[in-house]
Amino acid sequence: MHNLWIPFVAILTVAGLIFGGQAYSEAQRDAHIAATIAERLDRHAPAEISHLARVNKGYGVCGDYELSIAESGRFYYNSATKRLALGTDAPQYRDNCAGVSD
Repeated sequence: MHNLWIPFVAILTVAGLIFGGQAYSEAQRDAHIAATIAERLDRHAPAEISHLARVNKGYGVCGDYELSIAESGRFYYNSATKRLALGTDAPQYRDNCAGVSD
């Protein structure tokens, strides 16, 4: 019975590392998106992003951004190419986010 604790603890540890690493990676991605939006729009403070939806088997993210009460919009970010498209008029946004944010 004592020998069963070692594999059980090992499995829990590995699962914690996997899920913790994934959450950390997504938080870094979100911070990068917010900073890139602010940089693109020549603002000093990072944008607030919300309503995130994963698309293209997790390689893309659609969502909304807000820099101030008067300045907001939608974006598409491709995680593989690190490219950002701002606004619903951008072809990348239309191709990847049509119907997702509605």
